[in-house]
Amino acid sequence: MRRREFFKTSLVAGGSLFLINKAYPLKFFPNPSKHKWAIVFGTRYGSNRDAAIWISEGMGAIADVFDARENPDLSSFDYLIVGSGIYYGRIAEPLEALIKNNASLFSKKVKAVFVVCGAGGTDRAKQYLENLAKLCEAEPVVMRSFPGRITKKLLSPDDFKLLEEFYKKRNQPFEDYDNLERRECLQLGEEILKKLVQP
Repeated sequence: MRRREFFKTSLVAGGSLFLINKAYPLKFFPNPSKHKWAIVFGTRYGSNRDAAIWISEGMGAIADVFDARENPDLSSFDYLIVGSGIYYGRIAEPLEALIKNNASLFSKKVKAVFVVCGAGGTDRAKQYLENLAKLCEAEPVVMRSFPGRITKKLLSPDDFKLLEEFYKKRNQPFEDYDNLERRECLQLGEEILKKLVQP
C-alpha cells in the first residue's frame, strides 16, 4: 500500500471511531436481551467489583456493572442485581446511601442480591443477605454469598490494625488470602439467567 493511501485509510478509520465513540459509549454486549439489567455493587478493596463483573459474564454480559460510589442513575434499567462487601457487620456505606436515596426504584427492580465476606456460606452470611434484601425492600429470587479475600497492602491503616488485632485474639496468622472464585460467580450469573431471563 502506498503511503498516501495508507494515510487516507487511517484518517477515515480513525475519524469513524471518533464519531462512534461520540455517538454511543462503547460497551460489550455479546448477547442481546429484551430487558436492561444492571449490577450495582458496594466495595472497599475490589472483591465485590470482581464478583459483579464475573456475575455479568455468567449472564452473557447482558448486565451493565456500576460501583455505588459513582452514584449511578439506574432509572432506565428494568432489573437490578445488588451486591455488597461486609465491613464489621455492615453493608458498604455508599451502597446503603444509594439504596436509601432510591428506595422505590430498588424495591421494584431488585431481582438478586449477593455479598462477599470472609464468612462465606455461614449463617452469618445468610443474615447479611437478608439484611441487604430488607434494605432494598425487595424479595429477591436469587440470594448468594461468596467468601472474600484480604490483600494486606491494600488495607487502610485503620483496617490493617483492626484485622491484625482480630487475628491475634484468635491466635491465627494474619496473612493475605483469596477465597473468591470466579467459577462460583459465573455460576450465579448462569442461575440468574436461567431463572429470570430465559423462562
